[in-house]
Amino acid sequence: MSRPIGVNSEDTKQFIVDIATKCFEQKGYSATSMADIKNETNMSKGTIYYHFKNKEELYLYCIQQVSNEFLHNWTMMSKAEHSAEKKLYIWANLNNLVVQKPIMNTLHEYFVATNKNNYDAVIKLYEPEFQIVKDILVEGIENGEFKKDLQVDDIAVLLFNFMTSLDHLDLFDYSTPQKQKYIFRLAIDLILPGLKK
Repeated sequence: MSRPIGVNSEDTKQFIVDIATKCFEQKGYSATSMADIKNETNMSKGTIYYHFKNKEELYLYCIQQVSNEFLHNWTMMSKAEHSAEKKLYIWANLNNLVVQKPIMNTLHEYFVATNKNNYDAVIKLYEPEFQIVKDILVEGIENGEFKKDLQVDDIAVLLFNFMTSLDHLDLFDYSTPQKQKYIFRLAIDLILPGLKK
């Protein structure tokens, strides 16, 4: 793939990110090198390192793109909805779409490969999504949909971890988007009775 001609610095950065994302998806975090990305983009090392100081920073930026897309879609899809219950279904469906992004399957490998406690960078990526869950729960309590005595922080942790752990559904023959969407919806169906009055 050749470098785009006549583009500005942001376009160049996005081009690097698009190519790097494909490299990480195909080879994984460990096996992908900056040299691979240089070769695939046909850009100089200097151009790539101008935008990203190392592979880890580039990788985390690629992950951030998925998070940004999630947050944008959440804002668009939830703003007209006033039911906390329906917002949980929207949130679950968006998580389903995130799980279908191949780069998200490389996160576990990233943690193993870096062999350090660099969870802070990834936790920061997830903070806005985690806050969405807390906000839905608080809204449900305030509008009378959910129990008043819910432990919001604890339940948000459970919900967030439960939903984001549904990333290997294809191993259990839930390989089509329709089947995966069904499982994410079913997860909320099972959770809701514990939240309601």
